Amino acid sequence: MPVEFKGSEGHTLGIEEELHIVDVTTGELAPRIEEIMSRLPEDLKEAVSYELFQSVLEIKTPPCATVAEAQWRLRELRSQVGSWAAACGTALASAGTHPFSRYQDQKITDLERYRRVIDALRWVARREVIFGQHIHVGVPGEGEVIEAHNRLSEQVPLLIALSSNSPYWQGMDTGYESTRIKIFETFPRSGLPPAFPDYEAFEDYVDLMIAAGAIEDYTFCWWDVRPHSNIGTIELRALDSQTSLIYNTALAALTQCLVVKFLSENPRGPYNRELTIENKLRASRYGLNAVFYDAEKGISVSAKEAARALVDELRPISQRLGCENELLGILRIVENGTGSQHQRRVYKESDDFLEVVAFLIENTRQGTVEASGDVGGE
Repeated sequence: MPVEFKGSEGHTLGIEEELHIVDVTTGELAPRIEEIMSRLPEDLKEAVSYELFQSVLEIKTPPCATVAEAQWRLRELRSQVGSWAAACGTALASAGTHPFSRYQDQKITDLERYRRVIDALRWVARREVIFGQHIHVGVPGEGEVIEAHNRLSEQVPLLIALSSNSPYWQGMDTGYESTRIKIFETFPRSGLPPAFPDYEAFEDYVDLMIAAGAIEDYTFCWWDVRPHSNIGTIELRALDSQTSLIYNTALAALTQCLVVKFLSENPRGPYNRELTIENKLRASRYGLNAVFYDAEKGISVSAKEAARALVDELRPISQRLGCENELLGILRIVENGTGSQHQRRVYKESDDFLEVVAFLIENTRQGTVEASGDVGGE
């Protein structure tokens, strides 16, 4: 059965971010989504969504013409929804995982889709108390979305390294910069996607999974990158949620520029999934201290070096798209440290996970991360 791709005019941008709902007294995740949603004015409800757990909410922009517009929308949403959360005795915080709350204590959102997921996956789904940032970029058609799918998948390791913001899990340092990535990879149809040669191969995959009774539609494919056919976008799903709005929109600018670059070049077909899996593991483990192998050039390159080179290459595109300032935020991540490195600095100074949560709440509210102190990592 065909999966109609509803192409987009221009390379519009949409951003979604999953946020912690945190009890302001204990710092624990708090199952208060229903109370918050009941208080939201009608004009906000379209921009706020339920997630699998009652201690999570998602905010999302409409399709935006520029990265600056998306940043403004997210800033307004964080502020407005944060005010209603405060009225419920909670606060919003943004990171890929909560530092110490236990997944066993979380309550499932009472919606049919989530009940089916829990019934099918049990422990695998109950562990998924993680928080991601999703970026949508509009593309015009089926051929373009598959080329963007393959090329953006190649960049997932670098994008994970830059966005890593989940070093802690259930009160321990996991030794990973993006713990969220490793937790989510236990889900079926997650991780790096198949390397499709064309859009028909994507349709065939979806048809096969539906016939097998594995999925109801393509939205149950939870890959790091996927065509989102219903809204005409390529969707990047690999990123940890960002505490800093500057980091959030720097990653959005990078993603938008990459998609525009890919679609201006001759198609190259399926990507090297096996090598990308290895590079992705390094990104999850080491973040910006990772070293990736470039098979095309036959060399190894550090994540920091790759990020700087990519920003230089993409600056002309960013100027045309009007997002040069936001793209340069990638260099700020490289120089000042990722979200994980900032969390580790706070814990090193305080020896207290509650201080890490306080840091996340305050900097989510402000939209920044502190740049002082040693964030050099390993």
